[in-house]
Order: sequence, then structure tokens, then C-alpha cells
Amino acid sequence: MSASAPTLLLPASLADPTWLGADRLAALASEPGWAALSRRARAIDQDGPEDRPSSDPGHERWLRRRLGLPADAALAACAALADGVAQAAWRVDPVHLHVGRDHLVLTDPGLLALSDDAAAELARAVAPLFAEDGLALEARSPSRWYLRELDPQRPLRLCTRPLAGAVGRNIDAWQPTGEDARRWRRLVNEVQMTWHTHPVNARREAERLPTVNSLWIEGRVPAVGTGAQAAARLAVRDAGGLLEVETDDGPLIVDDRLLAAQLAGDPQRWVESWRALDASAFSSMARAEGRWHGGARLVLAGDAGWRELVIAPRADWRFWRRPDAAALLAEPGATR
Repeated sequence: MSASAPTLLLPASLADPTWLGADRLAALASEPGWAALSRRARAIDQDGPEDRPSSDPGHERWLRRRLGLPADAALAACAALADGVAQAAWRVDPVHLHVGRDHLVLTDPGLLALSDDAAAELARAVAPLFAEDGLALEARSPSRWYLRELDPQRPLRLCTRPLAGAVGRNIDAWQPTGEDARRWRRLVNEVQMTWHTHPVNARREAERLPTVNSLWIEGRVPAVGTGAQAAARLAVRDAGGLLEVETDDGPLIVDDRLLAAQLAGDPQRWVESWRALDASAFSSMARAEGRWHGGARLVLAGDAGWRELVIAPRADWRFWRRPDAAALLAEPGATR
């Protein structure tokens, strides 16, 4: 198979059976497209959850490696390169936190549907708070905001966690750490108090929309480079969409349908998306049709792990080495 064969990355394809249902997941493993594909598949690499309370999403960890980004690079922050935000240092996102049983839970930001005007109003209200702390806030789009560090003697020193991994979860384990963690918490508390009675949120409450009640810091913007530019295109893609980028290792196609279903907390939507993939991409790969005629790579990613498969253009006669179709869908290192 050519080293430049196309790669298909499927975030959230290694689904948690306790969320999806073990019986339903087992049934999906026997769908015709996936069953045929697994007979041509060979796992060439994989990685499980990291040894810490919460690991970055598996697809983000794999993408950093594929694009040659530093291990601590924030993929979402690469959006600054696509948005043309000069000298942006950090990516921040307006979010809604709701109260769980005894903790705060991050709501899928896609549900905010924040308008340009509302985002601008909210940003103007809190910009002076950041300016007093040596930071400039810029709302480039309703969902993508940025911070510039105005004082080189006072950079933010934080270790951050990706928003995508924290959606629907207790945010405690996903909070920023580092020397300036307390400084950031103070800023966020001031933002929350300012927005609590803001007219934008009053209107949203009247319309029964989730309020914008906090900010999430995604990470530091990386230096410009080939990998960062490719990551920038991925970082500004529409949720649930399909995007192809060129990388040093050939074409990379990212299909977010399964991830969008997971972030929405909708198992049935996830199943429907899987079946659509089974009838299209999986079946075409198994038959080595179209762009997959020379073989392919398929990356399955879950909450914190990933598995990379190579799909041979012809069936492997060594049938005893064929992987189990269901086993390929278990997250590496996960406790089941």
C-alpha cells in the first residue's frame, strides 16, 4: 500500500458501551460494511488513556502526532491561524455550565447558538476585566474568542484541557493547572458575576435558551507551521461535518458525525451515523473502490484512546491473523 494512501479519522468511533449499550455495539460490529472491512484490516498502532484523571480525547492526541505538533499543543487554539487573529496567545470559548447532582457540568457549546451581536455585547462587558490584568480579549466569532498578552512580563502560565473532552462531564478534573491557575479562576469568577445579570442573558432566559455564564480556556496558540496550518482548518470546521486536509503523510479526511452525536448525548443519532458510514466509507474501503483502490488507513478514536488500522487493497490470505470485528471497536486500555 502506498505511504500516501488516504487516511480517514473517525472521532468518537470507539464508543463507551455503557453509554451506547453493549448489545447494540456488538450488533453494529456485525454490520456488513464493517464486517467486510475488518477482514482486510490490520491494527498497526494504538494508544490508550493516559495515566491521569482525565485524558485528552483520542482523536486530538492522534492528530497532534500526525501533524507533528508538540504534545501539549491545543488543536482548538490553532483556529487563530485560520481566523487571522494577529498575535493571539490563547483561545477561549464562551460556554454554559449547568449544575449537576453535586458539581458543574459543561454543556455542548453547539447548543448556545450565540449570535454575532450577542457575542460582541458579552465580550465588551468583560474586556476591561482582562485589560486590567494585562490581557486583550477579542471575539472573532460567536464561538471562538482569543486573548492577547499585552505585558510580556506577565504571560499566562497555564496547563489547559480541551473543551471537547469535558463536554457533559464534571469539570473539576478538566480545570487549568499551573502557576497562574488561581489568577485564571479569579478572572473567570469576575466574568461570571458580570454576565450573571447581563441583558444578553436576560433575553436568552426569556427565550428559554441556555445562558452564557462562563469562559473556557482551550490552550495556547502554537507557532505557525505546516502542521499548525492543517490543524487550523480542522479547528474551524463545522461540527458534524466532513473535511479533508493535505498532510506530509498524504490526504487526511476527518468525519465528525459520530463526535457530534456523542457531544449531543444522542446514542440513536450515533447509531444512525455509524450505519451511514457502514453503507458508504466502510463498504467502499472493503471493496477497494474509488479513492480507496490502493488501500487506506482508518483511525478509530474514543474518549481517550485511538487505534490505527491499515486496510489492504486485497484480502489477506492469512485468515488466522484477521482481527475480531468487535474487538477493533474497544478502546485500547479501557476497562470494560
